[in-house]
Amino acid sequence: MVPALGCPQRPSTFTAAPGTGRTVALTFDDGTSSWTLAIARVLRAKGVTATFFDVGREDAPRAAVVQEVAAWGFPVEDHSWDHRYPAMVPGGWTVPYLRQQITRTADLQQQLTGHRPCFFRPPGGFTTNVSQAAYGLGVSVVLWSVDTLDWRQPAVTTAAATSAIVARATAVGSQQHPIVLLHAGKASSEPDSVVSPNRSNTVAALPAIIDWYAAHGYRFVAF
Repeated sequence: MVPALGCPQRPSTFTAAPGTGRTVALTFDDGTSSWTLAIARVLRAKGVTATFFDVGREDAPRAAVVQEVAAWGFPVEDHSWDHRYPAMVPGGWTVPYLRQQITRTADLQQQLTGHRPCFFRPPGGFTTNVSQAAYGLGVSVVLWSVDTLDWRQPAVTTAAATSAIVARATAVGSQQHPIVLLHAGKASSEPDSVVSPNRSNTVAALPAIIDWYAAHGYRFVAF
């Protein structure tokens, strides 16, 4: 697999995958979950890299899974501790609140993997005070440019749901450096009828997504 990017010397915000030529960054949010290893196994079997943006609250009870994913060479990065949107936090996303969320998760992930995360993805892609908080900790911010909307999938695996994820994941237009948003779990507080906890369609779609990017000359990179 391609080595991870490593910590940038100067923190910045990424809206495109790094690297020269055509590159694609597959990213998986909201784990660690019961689906994480299934996703990692597909990536490993295909010989491609990807980044897992994990929620600290979800990593804590699944330490062995986090460690296995990291041992396989996949970066485990920071997606906050609680996955709470600004409207859910009294006073909103203040810099002290975000620093606490980033640092608490980073401390745990460093303890589990031996690597301190240097990339943060804000829940929901909200950016209020994010760069100020993250940059102050020496952490870069990673957003996305392709949204698969795989959180909409039904509770069971269907050909239609799987095909829809593939179609959205590969709808890159003229992008030479897409960052693709997928989900390894559910960490948000919406009811299951609104945001599905099922990720079987994501797992089923992943081989076709990888094959499409490979066939179109993209190189897989990670943060």
